[in-house]
Amino acid sequence: GQQRASHTPHPELRVLTGRAAERMGVMTLRILFSIVFLLFVASAAGAQGASNPPAEEQNETMLDTLKRMQIKREEEEHKKILDKGAQIGRDAESLAKEAVNGHLPRAGEKKLREIEKAARQIRSDFGGGGDDTPLDPMPASLDDALKRLDDASERVNKHLCKTSRRVISVSVVEVTNEVTQLVKVLRGYLL
Repeated sequence: GQQRASHTPHPELRVLTGRAAERMGVMTLRILFSIVFLLFVASAAGAQGASNPPAEEQNETMLDTLKRMQIKREEEEHKKILDKGAQIGRDAESLAKEAVNGHLPRAGEKKLREIEKAARQIRSDFGGGGDDTPLDPMPASLDDALKRLDDASERVNKHLCKTSRRVISVSVVEVTNEVTQLVKVLRGYLL
């Protein structure tokens, strides 16, 4: 007896039945769904990419925005400098009104500090440094010193109005140096 082996031409190609067929169908649906989903996401990303400007254009827009912000900041800083110049003028005028019998009241010290501080900040913003060159000629009296301070504050404001936010002005530096020296002289007249 020979036994005859049951022999199928291709054993790997058998027909699936029952649960195996059901699992294969679910897996096929998952694969198809995944492919459709990926195609949808890819087309949506492509459409979104088409609506965005190129990177070069985005960089230009960003640089323009940064430039505008810098200009605005510089303009605000220049306005603050102009305000400090105006404050020097107001304080100098106020000191002239407060002078009595060749002396300044003790309350004048605060105004002198504010004038000196504003003059130093303006000088620094316009590229100047500390210059302790004494006044020539020195004021002969309190009235003379106050008149020169008032005159110097007017010149500071006149020069500031003529300058832009990007200027280094020697004339502004010189006049603010004069203001700081006059403040030192005026401190000698405080009660």
